Amino acid sequence: MTLTFPDQLDRVRDAVLAQEDKLRRVASLYADAIQAGGLIHVYANGHSRIAVEEMIVRMGALTGFHPLLTPGLATFDGVVGTRGIRVNQRMEKVEGVGEAILDEYDIGPRDVFLVLSATGTTPAAVDTALEIQRRYPDHPLVVIACEAQARTAPAKHSSGQNLSHVVDGARNGVFLDNGMPVGDLSVTVEGQTGVYGVCPLSSIGALTLVQSLNELTVRELDRRGQAHHVLRNMHLSDTVDTYEAWVRDQRERYARALNHPQRVAPSAADR
Repeated sequence: MTLTFPDQLDRVRDAVLAQEDKLRRVASLYADAIQAGGLIHVYANGHSRIAVEEMIVRMGALTGFHPLLTPGLATFDGVVGTRGIRVNQRMEKVEGVGEAILDEYDIGPRDVFLVLSATGTTPAAVDTALEIQRRYPDHPLVVIACEAQARTAPAKHSSGQNLSHVVDGARNGVFLDNGMPVGDLSVTVEGQTGVYGVCPLSSIGALTLVQSLNELTVRELDRRGQAHHVLRNMHLSDTVDTYEAWVRDQRERYARALNHPQRVAPSAADR
């Protein structure tokens, strides 16, 4: 019996390194938003919320990342019952969620949007991306998902689109491939009791892209001579001089998302 899953991590590494030019472009967009006092608004549902948590409050996290998470779409830790997986999966199919989420926030002139989805086909994620493009067509839209599945799987959204189609039609869209195989499962175990598909890669791929962007964004800000707040290791008592400054900067940025003095009005096409 041979352990094979660690070999699958090479697939993620290779997929990320193959996209370095696009990653540098996105990092520059992130740096533009952060330097302007703005935000990168991050939507996810299902397991993709893991990557959002990695961005917004984590050792090594930059300020400027703002979650667009709602519990009904991103929480199914009860497994069964009202916080169960079947309820979550039903809610992922509801259209109009993007409109409801974006109604809650003001968007700044240099802000960026990021939509995360494992497959690139989840209706709620597609719905949110479409609503972003309708309201803010000039703002950058970044998507992290499986490009192969998004481009080949039948659309579940009534628009007939997956996230790849939304990015293709965006004025300033970037699609980052999470490196997972179609269907996500990377290992097949052919045993005496059956054949089992295991070991999804989408979360690992998304986290690798997120941390690659963190590195490149800090490097780009530093290249510009722009110091920035990064959350240090709380467990090593290494935050004495940075923790309050990090929280305050985040608080000020989030406050502008609720009442922005330079709020960008949604596109006339959306009214």
